[in-house]
Amino acid sequence: MKPSPRPLDRLIRPSTRAFFRAAMSRRDLPFFSRLLEALHGWLYLRAPVFYIGTALGRLPVTRRLRPLLAMLGKLLGLWNADAGKSFADSYHGKVTPAEDMSRVIRLDRPLALHVPEHILPFGAAREIILEHPEALAVLDCPCRASMPTPCLPLDVCLIVGEIFVDFVLEHHPGKSRRIGVEEAVGIVEQSLKRGHVTHAFFKEAVLGRFYAVCNCCACCCGAMQVQRNGVPMLVSSGFLAVADPAPCTGCGRCARKCPFKAISFRRGADGRPVPVVDTAACMGCGVCVAQCPTASLRLERDPSKPAPLVEALKREKC
Repeated sequence: MKPSPRPLDRLIRPSTRAFFRAAMSRRDLPFFSRLLEALHGWLYLRAPVFYIGTALGRLPVTRRLRPLLAMLGKLLGLWNADAGKSFADSYHGKVTPAEDMSRVIRLDRPLALHVPEHILPFGAAREIILEHPEALAVLDCPCRASMPTPCLPLDVCLIVGEIFVDFVLEHHPGKSRRIGVEEAVGIVEQSLKRGHVTHAFFKEAVLGRFYAVCNCCACCCGAMQVQRNGVPMLVSSGFLAVADPAPCTGCGRCARKCPFKAISFRRGADGRPVPVVDTAACMGCGVCVAQCPTASLRLERDPSKPAPLVEALKREKC
């Protein structure tokens, strides 16, 4: 027989209490800032479609209420610069090739590390703290859910770590489910085949940590939209797509599928189409490599880009 919930559980869910305890135990912020960040993080995790839809002006009701919400956001420090930090400092994603992300997902031991600036060049939200790295859930993508006609499937956002997994499962039972490591890896691999980008996301209001693996399509993804609008919210994987024109047949699939519009074609000396990679636009996601039918593209480490995320995990033998 299932035990009756305690009176406090009816008022405040256990996962909410756990999240607030973790948020208020941080020592890198003064008390009032911790409280505001905890409220911010709770709102973000509790109502992600509303949060993202409001920030991007996608939801009809939030478009009408945007002036009021902007005033509230300014008061609470949401969606705007706070204490001299840029938006990207407090909320950012690291592009990570599918193979590297699979290694991260397969971590089998607790982890607590601060990601160096040469990997994530942001001033805040650079912690990877996983008490139970095997805790994984898949959540319906809030970015897709905020669109009138979203890309499918919806269940492509991976939540990582016990505190966040418990919160999402308890607050979004119809839109999330607990999964195992191999299913999580399969979601990443299938997303790559669809031409979607895998990001590791960090957010200051979510305990200043890595908390999610988002598998993003360029049309629905809020972070990619913000990036296109000039906010440097995403950072390169550390790799660069390199083309070998010899086997290329000029089908153009890589250029059509590239989420960052970093590939074009020009005529070679022999008149054949030759792929050209815009090194400034390329984020090293690996989509073009996976989509190329003739193996004319590969990823290579680019020392001018921030280092790959897995470099921070080398000593963990991921």
